[in-house]
Amino acid sequence: MLSPFFFNKLWLSRQSKLADEFHSNAAKIKAYQATKLRQYLDENSKTAFGTEHDLASIRDYEDYKKAVPVLEDYADLKPYTDQIAAGKSDILFPGKPLFFETTSGTSSDVKLIPYNKTLKDEFGKAVAAWMHDLNRMDPKIFSGKSYWSLSPALKDHGMSSGGIRIGTSNDSDYFDPVSAFFLNQIFAVPGHVSRIADPHEFYIHTWSHLLTCKKLTFISVWSPHFLIRLLDFFEENLREICYQSGAARTWADYIKGHMSERTFTLSLVFPDLRMISCWTQGQSKIWLKKLLSIAGGIPIQGKGLLSTEGVMSIPMGMDQHVLSYTSHFYEFKRADNSIYTAENLIPDNIYEVIITTGGGLYRYNTHDLVRCTGFYESIPSLEFLGRSGHNSDLVGEKISETSLVDLFSQAIENFPRTESLYFYPVASETTAGYWLIIESDDPSNVDNIVAFVESGLKQNPYYSQAIKSGQLQTLQSKNVAVGFSKILTAYYQKRKKIKDGDLKLPVLFPLNFLDELLNARS
Repeated sequence: MLSPFFFNKLWLSRQSKLADEFHSNAAKIKAYQATKLRQYLDENSKTAFGTEHDLASIRDYEDYKKAVPVLEDYADLKPYTDQIAAGKSDILFPGKPLFFETTSGTSSDVKLIPYNKTLKDEFGKAVAAWMHDLNRMDPKIFSGKSYWSLSPALKDHGMSSGGIRIGTSNDSDYFDPVSAFFLNQIFAVPGHVSRIADPHEFYIHTWSHLLTCKKLTFISVWSPHFLIRLLDFFEENLREICYQSGAARTWADYIKGHMSERTFTLSLVFPDLRMISCWTQGQSKIWLKKLLSIAGGIPIQGKGLLSTEGVMSIPMGMDQHVLSYTSHFYEFKRADNSIYTAENLIPDNIYEVIITTGGGLYRYNTHDLVRCTGFYESIPSLEFLGRSGHNSDLVGEKISETSLVDLFSQAIENFPRTESLYFYPVASETTAGYWLIIESDDPSNVDNIVAFVESGLKQNPYYSQAIKSGQLQTLQSKNVAVGFSKILTAYYQKRKKIKDGDLKLPVLFPLNFLDELLNARS
């Protein structure tokens, strides 16, 4: 039987041309992006969208901006995806999609994103450049098997009214057939496990496969929170997992002992593990402290900015994320509504990312906020900050979740016994203010944490003025025991009807949202 090392090398070899394309055009991003836009216009001019917007007559980017408005809301795309879901062809791109994926946005409405071969190839270009850079850093990452969670775990599947599959049957569906074959030999957990709907059974089967994997060298998941949940489940259900996987009782006792002594790490279970890939920017910063504590020294590489709709950036080394410019056509909108192409970004400026993709998205505002941190040749480096529009404004104080994430990350670092922090607006007919919910086993530091956070908040002139004028009360605290985040996660998922794999737990909650939970714990 051929080893995972053999299939890894075949897969890397198959992707080498795409990786070379990324690096050989790194100094010519303007010309490359112009060519990509031209291809989209030529290929899609006869579709329903192309006819409505007269794509055939567009000569260049300036024409494109005039002919196609920026799509700020999915509702403007829905009339087209509804037609595709009903089985109609040639709507946003030639033919029909291979399948739909659903987005994991904050709205309860299902948002269908069509996947065709072109879009799959565009994701493949991003993965190829990323994987070859990983291999450059540490070839041993590709010496064993990998655990990939590409499509969110526990996601619903089904069929559209026109008979198009919703959701993938296997994570390898995102790749071309040959790569999919190689990956199915490399994946430590078979693709069919992701289709298990029951959370308990999903985690049991996932761990059973992971523990029977002789050499796991790479873990790639979306959110650090998902990986933490996976590890929490392992601790809570160790006996059942070991029984299902056939692990020796002596080994289970050994692991249980480390858990009791709080010395358990991933490296104890997977001694060959070389790299963990997950989100490390935006709100994911909040979970990094806990993940680092249980990684056991295994390097954690920040995943690029990828979403259901498209890929924005990929990691380059351990500390840089660069625009995946060979994947889609990109535009960037500043707060003053001015729009820039990739080669014209200004370092330290903040932008929303707008994408045009082979999957039929035209000038689609992702509402992902990024900061340009510099350039890799002519390719902009991007730091993901969060989502635009997620804020609280009781009396004009304009508090954004993006600012809270940075502030809370600093607070958690400065006060090590703090597990997590959450921000909650409270208001009555006569008063308004905020609670800082502090998950910690050290109540003696509550006042210091509040003072630290309040000082950071007052850097916002609107918040500071609201406090000075008496429109807002000074920041109040609510200390909760360690373990509150698990309870909050379950509560949030139930209220929002979100599956584990879709979860992006916020740190800023809307007015009245947590009343039931907090009152029950009073």
